[in-house]
Amino acid sequence: MIKFFRKIRQQMLAESKFTQYLIYAVGEIVLVVVGIMIALSINNASEVDKLRQKEITLLTEMQQNLTIDLLDLEYNAKGNALRIRANEMVLSALKNRTPMNDSLKFFYAGVFGNFQFSENTGAWATLQSVGLDLISNDSLRNAISHLYTVRYEYLENLEKGVDDNYQWNVMYPQVLEQINMDELWVSATPVNHEALMDDRKFQETLKMNLFIRNMMQSMYTDINDEVSVVRDQIENHIKTLK
Repeated sequence: MIKFFRKIRQQMLAESKFTQYLIYAVGEIVLVVVGIMIALSINNASEVDKLRQKEITLLTEMQQNLTIDLLDLEYNAKGNALRIRANEMVLSALKNRTPMNDSLKFFYAGVFGNFQFSENTGAWATLQSVGLDLISNDSLRNAISHLYTVRYEYLENLEKGVDDNYQWNVMYPQVLEQINMDELWVSATPVNHEALMDDRKFQETLKMNLFIRNMMQSMYTDINDEVSVVRDQIENHIKTLK
């Protein structure tokens, strides 16, 4: 009987040690898992920080690009406004049969010419190469994409496909035939000012040019406003990232 109880006691001790070992082993596993999870969390946080820093750097560059674009658009709008004024004044003088005078020389010199917007796309090209998903704000990402792929491309098509074509293929031949340029955009004298008062072709050419100039002016103004909005959105988003 004593041997029996001793055997049971030894068995219980053995089972107790096994339980303790099992608890210890499980504890070790839990610690390892927790350690791995912490390491992964730290690594993920580090990767997120790197992406956000990359996003800030790219958006800062894009903000600078857009600032230069605004200067270009403003320059084009101001110059285009002078072309509008010149065409209006010459047409008015011809319609009202105003005699030729020195002040009209400046306006005759300004009826011809257009502008080309030179957008800065360095940051946009970088964003396309790394992926648009780098921009963490959906609204901003869509606004940037729309500006570069829709608005800028549309303006370029108007400038080169419509305006530039009209200037060189329609306006320039008329200017070459009807106007003596003393200095382009400064002073010019019509070959025969009085004859132009009854020259329907010349006047209709100026009218269409005036229509195109006003259309381009509207485009420069609208895109200028959109660029300003996107630049402000970028600035606000950079602040949230910091």
